[in-house]
Amino acid sequence: MKKSFLIGLMFIGFLYSGCDTKSTIDDSVIAKKSLQESKFVSQTFNLTTIDGKVINFKSTEEGIDFADFKGKKAILIDVFATWCPPCIEEIPVLKEVREKYKDNFEIVSVLFEQDKTKEEIVQFIAKHGITYPITMGEENFRLAKELGDIKKVPEMFLFSKDGKFIKKFVGKIPKEELDQYIKMAIGN
Repeated sequence: MKKSFLIGLMFIGFLYSGCDTKSTIDDSVIAKKSLQESKFVSQTFNLTTIDGKVINFKSTEEGIDFADFKGKKAILIDVFATWCPPCIEEIPVLKEVREKYKDNFEIVSVLFEQDKTKEEIVQFIAKHGITYPITMGEENFRLAKELGDIKKVPEMFLFSKDGKFIKKFVGKIPKEELDQYIKMAIGN
């Protein structure tokens, strides 16, 4: 009995090792501390949403140039997985800030899983009441590589209205902190 409990506990620890479950964001989890340290290679991306729309953008040295949103909205790229508890816990916060700043802010969620069907993602969206676009497909993994070779989820990348990289977040983010950075991204 004792051995089974320890094995179960080890399995649970292993299962959650792919997610960063920190409750706050501090300097130890911020990969790039300033915009000057953030350099992206110029590439074009065409992410496909669950409903078949294509989100086109190009990475630049300073950030990302979103064809549909440049000059209009700050963008948060949310790289997530459906099996990740912190990713799921973030959904209400993301929905709330998207609604609060809907005229100046958009979220693009990038599914970081290969084994999910479109039907499974549609069910996930319905279950959690997600209203922002979720993309899936091979292009998601190419983008994850460009954003620093993502290995753990959730990771989020905030870009200003003019496409400049503002902040990288790893793990759960307090709503107040995310709100503060969104205001900065909208104002830039």
